[in-house]
Amino acid sequence: MSDLIPRIERLDPEADAVFPAEAVPERLAGGFVWTEGPVYVPARRRVVFSDVRANRTWAWTDEQRLEPEEHPSHHQNGHVIDAEGRLIACSHGRRALLRQEADGSWTTLADSFEGRRLSSPNDVTLHTDGSLWFTDPTYGIDKPEEGYGGEREQPGNFVYRLSPDGELTAPIRDRNKPNGIESVAEDRILLADTGDAATYAYRVDPAGTATLEREWFRVSPGKTDGLRADEEGRIFSSAGDGVHVFSGDGTRTLAKVLLPATAANLCFGGRDGRELFITATDALWRVPVLVRGRWQRSA
Repeated sequence: MSDLIPRIERLDPEADAVFPAEAVPERLAGGFVWTEGPVYVPARRRVVFSDVRANRTWAWTDEQRLEPEEHPSHHQNGHVIDAEGRLIACSHGRRALLRQEADGSWTTLADSFEGRRLSSPNDVTLHTDGSLWFTDPTYGIDKPEEGYGGEREQPGNFVYRLSPDGELTAPIRDRNKPNGIESVAEDRILLADTGDAATYAYRVDPAGTATLEREWFRVSPGKTDGLRADEEGRIFSSAGDGVHVFSGDGTRTLAKVLLPATAANLCFGGRDGRELFITATDALWRVPVLVRGRWQRSA
Protein backbone atom coordinates (compact mmCIF):
# COMPACT_ATOMS: atom_id res chain seq x y z
CA MET A 1 0.00 0.00 0.00
CA SER A 2 1.23 3.50 -0.83
CA ASP A 3 0.37 6.76 0.90
CA LEU A 4 -1.48 8.05 -2.19
CA ILE A 5 -4.75 9.78 -1.32
CA PRO A 6 -7.67 8.15 -3.22
CA ARG A 7 -9.08 10.66 -5.70
CA ILE A 8 -10.21 11.31 -9.27
CA GLU A 9 -7.64 13.04 -11.45
CA ARG A 10 -9.39 14.72 -14.40
CA LEU A 11 -7.15 15.10 -17.44
CA ASP A 12 -9.67 15.97 -20.16
CA PRO A 13 -12.98 17.89 -20.17
CA GLU A 14 -14.72 14.66 -21.17
CA ALA A 15 -14.00 13.33 -17.68
CA ASP A 16 -16.91 15.43 -16.41
CA ALA A 17 -19.25 13.25 -18.46
CA VAL A 18 -17.93 10.18 -16.63
CA PHE A 19 -17.58 11.17 -12.98
CA PRO A 20 -19.85 13.33 -10.80
CA ALA A 21 -18.18 16.47 -9.50
CA GLU A 22 -18.08 15.10 -5.95
CA ALA A 23 -16.91 11.56 -6.87
CA VAL A 24 -14.36 10.05 -4.48
CA PRO A 25 -13.17 6.41 -4.37
CA GLU A 26 -14.59 4.51 -1.38
CA ARG A 27 -12.95 1.43 0.14
CA LEU A 28 -15.76 -1.06 0.78
CA ALA A 29 -13.91 -4.06 2.18
CA GLY A 30 -10.34 -5.21 2.74
CA GLY A 31 -8.12 -7.85 4.29
CA PHE A 32 -8.04 -10.06 1.20
CA VAL A 33 -4.93 -11.49 -0.47
CA TRP A 34 -5.32 -10.67 -4.18
CA THR A 35 -8.71 -9.49 -5.41
CA GLU A 36 -9.75 -10.01 -9.03
CA GLY A 37 -12.56 -10.64 -11.49
CA PRO A 38 -15.51 -8.52 -10.28
CA VAL A 39 -18.86 -8.77 -12.05
CA TYR A 40 -22.31 -7.52 -11.15
CA VAL A 41 -24.93 -10.30 -11.03
CA PRO A 42 -28.32 -8.60 -11.54
CA ALA A 43 -30.37 -11.67 -10.64
CA ARG A 44 -28.73 -11.72 -7.21
CA ARG A 45 -28.13 -7.98 -6.84
CA ARG A 46 -24.48 -8.29 -5.91
CA VAL A 47 -20.95 -7.92 -7.19
CA VAL A 48 -19.15 -11.26 -7.14
CA PHE A 49 -15.36 -11.05 -7.02
CA SER A 50 -12.41 -13.38 -6.51
CA ASP A 51 -9.72 -13.56 -3.89
CA VAL A 52 -7.68 -15.71 -6.24
CA ARG A 53 -4.78 -16.58 -3.96
CA ALA A 54 -7.04 -17.32 -0.98
CA ASN A 55 -9.06 -19.72 -3.20
CA ARG A 56 -12.32 -17.90 -2.41
CA THR A 57 -14.98 -15.75 -3.98
CA TRP A 58 -16.96 -13.05 -2.19
CA ALA A 59 -19.93 -10.80 -2.88
CA TRP A 60 -20.76 -7.19 -2.12
CA THR A 61 -24.53 -6.92 -2.07
CA ASP A 62 -26.84 -4.04 -2.95
CA GLU A 63 -27.70 -4.05 0.79
CA GLN A 64 -24.07 -2.99 1.41
CA ARG A 65 -22.95 -6.27 2.97
CA LEU A 66 -19.90 -8.43 2.35
CA GLU A 67 -20.94 -12.08 2.02
CA PRO A 68 -18.97 -15.27 1.29
CA GLU A 69 -19.56 -17.11 -1.97
CA GLU A 70 -17.43 -20.14 -2.99
CA HIS A 71 -14.81 -21.72 -0.71
CA PRO A 72 -12.91 -23.31 -2.24
CA SER A 73 -13.50 -21.43 -5.47
CA HIS A 74 -10.86 -23.49 -7.32
CA HIS A 75 -8.99 -20.24 -7.86
CA GLN A 76 -11.63 -18.52 -9.95
CA ASN A 77 -10.38 -15.33 -11.57
CA GLY A 78 -12.35 -13.43 -14.23
CA HIS A 79 -16.14 -13.48 -14.52
CA VAL A 80 -18.85 -12.31 -16.89
CA ILE A 81 -22.62 -12.63 -17.23
CA ASP A 82 -23.70 -14.60 -20.28
CA ALA A 83 -26.52 -13.76 -22.70
CA GLU A 84 -29.03 -15.49 -20.41
CA GLY A 85 -27.88 -13.75 -17.25
CA ARG A 86 -25.85 -16.65 -15.82
CA LEU A 87 -22.50 -16.28 -14.06
CA ILE A 88 -19.51 -17.44 -16.11
CA ALA A 89 -16.21 -18.06 -14.31
CA CYS A 90 -12.60 -18.64 -15.35
CA SER A 91 -11.13 -21.25 -13.01
CA HIS A 92 -7.36 -21.54 -12.69
CA GLY A 93 -7.74 -24.62 -10.51
CA ARG A 94 -10.17 -26.50 -12.73
CA ARG A 95 -8.31 -25.25 -15.82
CA ALA A 96 -11.73 -24.59 -17.23
CA LEU A 97 -14.45 -22.15 -18.19
CA LEU A 98 -17.45 -22.73 -15.92
CA ARG A 99 -21.10 -21.67 -15.73
CA GLN A 100 -23.13 -21.41 -12.53
CA GLU A 101 -26.65 -22.80 -12.78
CA ALA A 102 -29.78 -21.58 -11.00
CA ASP A 103 -29.32 -24.16 -8.23
CA GLY A 104 -25.75 -22.99 -7.56
CA SER A 105 -24.05 -25.95 -9.23
CA TRP A 106 -21.30 -25.50 -11.80
CA THR A 107 -21.21 -26.77 -15.38
CA THR A 108 -17.92 -27.12 -17.25
CA LEU A 109 -18.19 -25.34 -20.60
CA ALA A 110 -14.61 -25.90 -21.80
CA ASP A 111 -11.54 -27.56 -20.29
CA SER A 112 -9.65 -28.87 -23.32
CA PHE A 113 -8.84 -27.96 -26.90
CA GLU A 114 -7.75 -30.36 -29.62
CA GLY A 115 -7.28 -33.12 -27.06
CA ARG A 116 -5.09 -31.13 -24.67
CA ARG A 117 -6.04 -29.54 -21.34
CA LEU A 118 -6.37 -25.78 -21.14
CA SER A 119 -3.77 -23.98 -19.02
CA SER A 120 -5.66 -21.65 -16.65
CA PRO A 121 -8.51 -19.58 -18.09
CA ASN A 122 -8.04 -16.06 -16.76
CA ASP A 123 -10.61 -13.56 -18.07
CA VAL A 124 -13.72 -13.71 -20.24
CA THR A 125 -16.01 -11.41 -22.21
CA LEU A 126 -19.41 -11.76 -23.86
CA HIS A 127 -19.68 -10.89 -27.56
CA THR A 128 -22.84 -9.53 -29.14
CA ASP A 129 -23.41 -12.84 -30.95
CA GLY A 130 -23.60 -14.68 -27.62
CA SER A 131 -20.14 -16.23 -27.88
CA LEU A 132 -17.72 -16.20 -24.94
CA TRP A 133 -14.11 -15.17 -25.59
CA PHE A 134 -11.58 -16.06 -22.88
CA THR A 135 -7.85 -15.84 -22.30
CA ASP A 136 -5.70 -18.77 -21.22
CA PRO A 137 -2.24 -17.80 -19.90
CA THR A 138 -0.31 -20.09 -17.55
CA TYR A 139 -0.57 -18.23 -14.23
CA GLY A 140 -2.61 -21.00 -12.58
CA ILE A 141 0.00 -23.65 -13.32
CA ASP A 142 3.10 -21.44 -12.94
CA LYS A 143 2.15 -19.83 -9.63
CA PRO A 144 1.33 -22.26 -6.79
CA GLU A 145 -0.61 -19.52 -5.00
CA GLU A 146 -2.99 -19.10 -7.97
CA GLY A 147 -3.83 -22.68 -8.91
CA TYR A 148 -3.08 -26.34 -8.43
CA GLY A 149 0.01 -26.54 -10.65
CA GLY A 150 0.55 -28.96 -13.51
CA GLU A 151 2.11 -28.87 -16.95
CA ARG A 152 1.18 -26.74 -19.91
CA GLU A 153 -0.30 -28.91 -22.64
CA GLN A 154 -1.26 -26.28 -25.20
CA PRO A 155 1.47 -25.17 -27.65
CA GLY A 156 0.78 -21.49 -26.87
CA ASN A 157 -1.15 -19.04 -24.74
CA PHE A 158 -4.27 -18.67 -26.84
CA VAL A 159 -7.50 -16.71 -26.73
CA TYR A 160 -10.49 -18.99 -27.21
CA ARG A 161 -14.00 -18.45 -28.55
CA LEU A 162 -16.85 -20.62 -27.31
CA SER A 163 -19.75 -20.28 -29.74
CA PRO A 164 -23.38 -20.37 -28.57
CA ASP A 165 -23.63 -23.93 -29.92
CA GLY A 166 -20.58 -25.06 -27.90
CA GLU A 167 -17.87 -25.08 -30.58
CA LEU A 168 -14.45 -24.09 -29.17
CA THR A 169 -11.92 -22.38 -31.45
CA ALA A 170 -8.70 -20.42 -30.85
CA PRO A 171 -8.90 -17.28 -33.02
CA ILE A 172 -5.99 -15.42 -31.34
CA ARG A 173 -2.65 -17.21 -31.06
CA ASP A 174 -0.07 -14.44 -31.41
CA ARG A 175 0.12 -13.04 -27.88
CA ASN A 176 2.59 -13.68 -25.06
CA LYS A 177 0.41 -13.60 -21.92
CA PRO A 178 -3.15 -12.70 -22.94
CA ASN A 179 -5.01 -11.48 -19.87
CA GLY A 180 -7.87 -8.96 -19.67
CA ILE A 181 -10.34 -9.02 -22.54
CA GLU A 182 -13.36 -6.90 -23.49
CA SER A 183 -15.71 -6.97 -26.47
CA VAL A 184 -16.08 -3.25 -27.20
CA ALA A 185 -18.04 -3.46 -30.48
CA GLU A 186 -19.59 -6.05 -32.76
CA ASP A 187 -16.39 -6.07 -34.81
CA ARG A 188 -13.70 -5.32 -32.23
CA ILE A 189 -12.21 -6.95 -29.14
CA LEU A 190 -9.57 -5.38 -26.91
CA LEU A 191 -6.99 -7.70 -25.39
CA ALA A 192 -4.42 -6.90 -22.68
CA ASP A 193 -1.10 -8.70 -22.96
CA THR A 194 0.70 -8.61 -19.62
CA GLY A 195 3.71 -10.14 -21.32
CA ASP A 196 4.55 -6.91 -23.13
CA ALA A 197 2.39 -4.47 -21.10
CA ALA A 198 0.19 -3.31 -23.99
CA THR A 199 -3.46 -3.59 -24.94
CA TYR A 200 -4.28 -4.53 -28.53
CA ALA A 201 -7.36 -4.29 -30.74
CA TYR A 202 -8.50 -7.19 -32.89
CA ARG A 203 -11.06 -7.04 -35.66
CA VAL A 204 -13.53 -9.91 -35.41
CA ASP A 205 -16.01 -11.11 -38.01
CA PRO A 206 -19.27 -13.10 -37.86
CA ALA A 207 -17.35 -16.30 -38.58
CA GLY A 208 -15.44 -15.88 -35.32
CA THR A 209 -12.01 -15.09 -36.77
CA ALA A 210 -9.83 -12.30 -35.35
CA THR A 211 -7.23 -10.11 -37.05
CA LEU A 212 -4.78 -7.87 -35.23
CA GLU A 213 -5.61 -4.21 -35.85
CA ARG A 214 -3.03 -2.29 -33.79
CA GLU A 215 -1.75 -1.55 -30.32
CA TRP A 216 -4.55 0.43 -28.66
CA PHE A 217 -2.92 1.90 -25.53
CA ARG A 218 -0.52 1.37 -22.63
CA VAL A 219 -0.87 2.39 -19.00
CA SER A 220 1.85 3.72 -16.73
CA PRO A 221 2.62 2.80 -14.04
CA GLY A 222 1.93 -0.90 -14.19
CA LYS A 223 0.15 -2.96 -16.82
CA THR A 224 -3.42 -3.44 -17.96
CA ASP A 225 -4.83 -6.52 -16.27
CA GLY A 226 -8.61 -6.06 -16.52
CA LEU A 227 -10.58 -3.62 -18.66
CA ARG A 228 -14.18 -2.62 -19.37
CA ALA A 229 -15.99 -0.35 -21.85
CA ASP A 230 -18.80 2.03 -20.99
CA GLU A 231 -21.94 2.62 -23.05
CA GLU A 232 -20.21 5.39 -25.03
CA GLY A 233 -17.22 3.21 -25.87
CA ARG A 234 -14.75 4.74 -23.42
CA ILE A 235 -12.23 2.27 -22.01
CA PHE A 236 -11.58 1.76 -18.29
CA SER A 237 -8.29 -0.03 -17.61
CA SER A 238 -6.67 -1.27 -14.43
CA ALA A 239 -3.19 0.12 -13.74
CA GLY A 240 -0.48 0.20 -11.11
CA ASP A 241 -2.04 3.25 -9.45
CA GLY A 242 -5.75 2.53 -9.93
CA VAL A 243 -7.92 2.81 -13.04
CA HIS A 244 -7.16 4.86 -16.17
CA VAL A 245 -10.00 6.01 -18.42
CA PHE A 246 -9.32 6.34 -22.15
CA SER A 247 -11.22 7.66 -25.13
CA GLY A 248 -12.73 4.90 -27.23
CA ASP A 249 -9.89 5.03 -29.77
CA GLY A 250 -7.30 4.75 -26.99
CA THR A 251 -5.52 7.98 -27.94
CA ARG A 252 -6.51 10.20 -24.99
CA THR A 253 -6.35 9.62 -21.25
CA LEU A 254 -9.48 11.25 -19.86
CA ALA A 255 -9.08 10.60 -16.15
CA LYS A 256 -7.48 8.42 -13.51
CA VAL A 257 -9.06 6.86 -10.44
CA LEU A 258 -6.03 7.00 -8.17
CA LEU A 259 -5.79 4.39 -5.42
CA PRO A 260 -3.06 3.46 -2.91
CA ALA A 261 -2.80 -0.03 -4.45
CA THR A 262 -2.44 -1.82 -7.76
CA ALA A 263 -5.79 -2.41 -9.45
CA ALA A 264 -6.33 -5.81 -11.04
CA ASN A 265 -9.82 -5.56 -12.48
CA LEU A 266 -13.11 -3.65 -12.46
CA CYS A 267 -16.77 -3.73 -13.41
CA PHE A 268 -19.86 -1.56 -13.59
CA GLY A 269 -22.72 -2.45 -11.27
CA GLY A 270 -25.19 -1.41 -8.61
CA ARG A 271 -28.97 -1.11 -8.91
CA ASP A 272 -28.78 1.46 -11.70
CA GLY A 273 -25.46 0.30 -13.13
CA ARG A 274 -23.74 3.58 -12.35
CA GLU A 275 -21.15 2.41 -9.87
CA LEU A 276 -17.62 1.38 -10.75
CA PHE A 277 -16.26 -1.45 -8.60
CA ILE A 278 -12.51 -1.99 -8.51
CA THR A 279 -10.52 -4.92 -7.14
CA ALA A 280 -7.18 -3.50 -5.98
CA THR A 281 -4.65 -5.78 -4.29
CA ASP A 282 -6.28 -6.61 -0.92
CA ALA A 283 -9.48 -4.57 -1.17
CA LEU A 284 -12.69 -3.80 -3.03
CA TRP A 285 -13.34 -0.15 -3.96
CA ARG A 286 -16.29 1.74 -5.42
CA VAL A 287 -16.61 5.01 -7.34
CA PRO A 288 -19.87 6.67 -8.47
CA VAL A 289 -20.04 7.26 -12.23
CA LEU A 290 -22.46 8.91 -14.66
CA VAL A 291 -22.27 6.10 -17.19
CA ARG A 292 -23.13 2.43 -17.38
CA GLY A 293 -21.10 -0.46 -18.71
CA ARG A 294 -21.50 -1.42 -22.33
CA TRP A 295 -23.01 -4.78 -21.42
CA GLN A 296 -24.46 -3.83 -18.04
CA ARG A 297 -27.82 -5.41 -17.18
CA SER A 298 -30.25 -3.74 -14.77
CA ALA A 299 -31.06 -5.31 -11.42
